[in-house]
Amino acid sequence: MIHFITICATKKLSVPAPAIDLYKGGYWDIVKEISSKVDYTWILSAQNGLISSNKVIKPYNLSFKPDSQDYIGHIGLNPTKYWDAITCYDKDNSVKKLIESYPNDRFILYASNSYMKAIKNDLLPVIDSKNLYIFSPDTKGKYFTPHILKTSLKLRYVLGGNKITTTAITIKHFLENIDSIGWDKNNINNYFTNMVKDCPEYNRLPNKPKISDDVLIEIIKEIGINTPKTRILKIISSKGFAIGPNRLSRTLFTLKLENNTSN
Repeated sequence: MIHFITICATKKLSVPAPAIDLYKGGYWDIVKEISSKVDYTWILSAQNGLISSNKVIKPYNLSFKPDSQDYIGHIGLNPTKYWDAITCYDKDNSVKKLIESYPNDRFILYASNSYMKAIKNDLLPVIDSKNLYIFSPDTKGKYFTPHILKTSLKLRYVLGGNKITTTAITIKHFLENIDSIGWDKNNINNYFTNMVKDCPEYNRLPNKPKISDDVLIEIIKEIGINTPKTRILKIISSKGFAIGPNRLSRTLFTLKLENNTSN
């Protein structure tokens, strides 16, 4: 049996639904394709913990991503401690328990850096499992690096996608070509390393001067505090400034608090 464990998506329906149908967006469309190629799909939900894709859940606004407006840290919670509390309260709601319960099954895990950090204490006891295949190219650190497959965001040049979707596309490609690639981790690493050996480094945003606090606040107040963050980032970039998504989230959170207090 093959299990796919993945992070949740930001966009959601406005009504309760099975988890596989609740989330939406380009990334989630690929998750659904992957789900059709495996036996079980599990979701790392910031609200609900580890859940089956078939479980009916309500829409929620909570995330482990620091650049999200719904970042759990904005309400004073630590992602790692929060996940620890979930798994302590309900031990069945655990990556460790899931992998230990099916020792002969294979598990494909995709988690971004922020989600890997959140589930760290749950994952580390089983991270060296021979049947666990971790796809997380943006995650670094002594605890994780030796166990993460050597995939890269450079695969976007070969397989397509963007920073958000490339790893999901990589997993889909892996499953579609599993007969030729196989399950040996060294073979998997060699396959994807060779695929990008002639590709340029992943090109991130060019350097721009950092926007000052005064100019940032002026722009936000001008376009509206409830403007989608992606729209604000595009406007700031079009004006020739740079800003990290974490800083923007913190600024928006502070301005909304001030606005609520004044009202």
